[in-house]
Amino acid sequence: MDVLALGAHPDDVELCCGGLLALLARQGRAVAIVDLTRGEAATRGTPEERAREAEEAARVLGVQHRENLDLGDGRLESDIARVEVLVRVLRRLEPALVIAPMESDLHPDHAATGRLVKRARYLAGLRRVVPDVPVHRPRHLIQYFQHEIVEPAFIVDVSDVVEQKRRAIRCYRSQLHDPTRNEPETMISSARFLEQVEARDRHFGSLIGSLHGEPYTQPHPPRVTDAMSLLPP
Repeated sequence: MDVLALGAHPDDVELCCGGLLALLARQGRAVAIVDLTRGEAATRGTPEERAREAEEAARVLGVQHRENLDLGDGRLESDIARVEVLVRVLRRLEPALVIAPMESDLHPDHAATGRLVKRARYLAGLRRVVPDVPVHRPRHLIQYFQHEIVEPAFIVDVSDVVEQKRRAIRCYRSQLHDPTRNEPETMISSARFLEQVEARDRHFGSLIGSLHGEPYTQPHPPRVTDAMSLLPP
C-alpha cells in the first residue's frame, strides 16, 4: 500500500479524511483502511451492520483494502500487545504514508488510536521488536482532527471529491439520522449532523481559498522545495 489510514471505529476515517483518501485513490495510489474496533459499544446499529457499511464506504472512496483488528471498542489502550498488532500491520502493508487521529481527543478511543499508531510506527523500524517479521517504518505520519481542533499544519483542498466523501459517510445508515429506527439519538444521528460536517469542510476550505478543505497536523513542519508551489491557484 502507498497509504494507510487508521481509525478507532468504522466511519472515523470517512468523516475526517475521506476526501484525502478519495483524492489519493483517484491519483492512482494504493490506499488501505484499518479500523481498530468493530464499533460494538456504539449506541446505534450492530457490529455486523457497521462491517457491511464499512465495506460499502471503502468501495465508494476507491480504497483497495480494508480490515478490522477488533481490539475492543471502548477499551483501547497504548499497551504493548496492541502496539505489536499494529507493528505487524504496518510491516505487512508497507505504507509510505500513515494517516491517524491526533493523540488528544474527547473520545478516549480516538486519542488511544493516535498514541498507538505513533508508537507502532517508530517501533516498526526496530529489528528486535516483533523479530519474526521484516522491518518497515512508514516514511511519514499525518494526523486528522476529530472533536478537538488545533492549528493545522496544512489543509487539503477536497472540493473535487466532496460529493464522493458525502456518499461514503452516508453508507453508515445505522449511525445517521433515520426516524424509522427505534434507537436512542446520538450526536451522529442528529438530523443536522451532515450539515455540520459540510460546514466544517467549508470553513477549512475558506482558509485556503477553496470550497471544501480537510485539516491535518504532523509531528514536524512540512518540507517545501519549491516555494512557488505555495502560491494559490
